[in-house]
Amino acid sequence: MRFALTLLYRNLIIARADARYTFIRTVLQPAIYLLVFGLVVGRLMPNGAGGYGAIVAPGIIAISVVSAPLIAISSYLLTGYYFRTMEEWLLAPVSLRTVFLSMVFAGLCSSLVNALLVGGLAWAILGLVPQSPGLLLAVVSGGGLLFSLLVMLVLLIPERPEKGQELFALLMMVMTFLGCTFYSLEMLDEPLRSLALLLPTTYVSEGLRAAYLPAGPHLAVRPLLLGLGLVTLALYPAAAWAFRRRLGHFTW
Repeated sequence: MRFALTLLYRNLIIARADARYTFIRTVLQPAIYLLVFGLVVGRLMPNGAGGYGAIVAPGIIAISVVSAPLIAISSYLLTGYYFRTMEEWLLAPVSLRTVFLSMVFAGLCSSLVNALLVGGLAWAILGLVPQSPGLLLAVVSGGGLLFSLLVMLVLLIPERPEKGQELFALLMMVMTFLGCTFYSLEMLDEPLRSLALLLPTTYVSEGLRAAYLPAGPHLAVRPLLLGLGLVTLALYPAAAWAFRRRLGHFTW
């Protein structure tokens, strides 16, 4: 646990050292999205209870949840690769599994903090508050874990971590625009509806919509949570294998 807290403390130091970029990424950018899509576009697109703002705001929170692990985990791996700090972690008196779980834990904490910040912005700008805080916590935690493992897998499979970062950026573009972040699944027709159901961002966004507006359109909660859980369980051994394969003998 001490090792995990040490990695989190390192993240805080980096965020403080680059406070301007951290503020833009975690506060200013989501605030602009909420203002433009929630207020301006929302007034032009009334859409049932809560309007379009109640549909797009959970999607914007979902974007912050799923993108946060990339920033947290890639900073460890890229810094470790380029500045040779990876050796220090591997020489620490902890197991390789502990290093892996600590990085995943850092990604999860980053998702939770981002969700709290953007959720606060949604309340301040649009007046939206979650009707089911427990479901909100479950979806954010599930999404944070899932994407922490996915980030680890995508970054560690290529020959160099920056190649994985480029691949994940491409995946995020597809998942952001086709994964029901700026619209609900109900608003899609086939074949886009079936395509959206293949993307994990759809389940995070729809789960947050269920937490904010239970009476509004969203996927059924139990299958949604079950799907997030099963995909996370499936990704765990794959990500752990990629971590051991790449760092077990430190082949970089």
